[in-house]
Amino acid sequence: MNKLEHIATIDYCYWRLDKLKEQLSKPKSNIERLVDSACGYNEVEEVKKEAITLLEQIVESKKAIGADYSGDSEFLDKLKSK
Repeated sequence: MNKLEHIATIDYCYWRLDKLKEQLSKPKSNIERLVDSACGYNEVEEVKKEAITLLEQIVESKKAIGADYSGDSEFLDKLKSK
């Protein structure tokens, strides 16, 4: 990938992380919670998995273009440890 593609990847990943944050902040109705529970769906765990993948892509792309990725890497480590 060239530098522009890495920058686009980073931008998309940050945008997607923002959308995940919005998704988690929306209150769920009682029916939605019951359906999730009955299906065994854990939204927080699913969002965590996607966030880890996105952060890994951010770190990889920032390494490739020589940008500072220390904050992202630290956040990734904290997320993985939880």
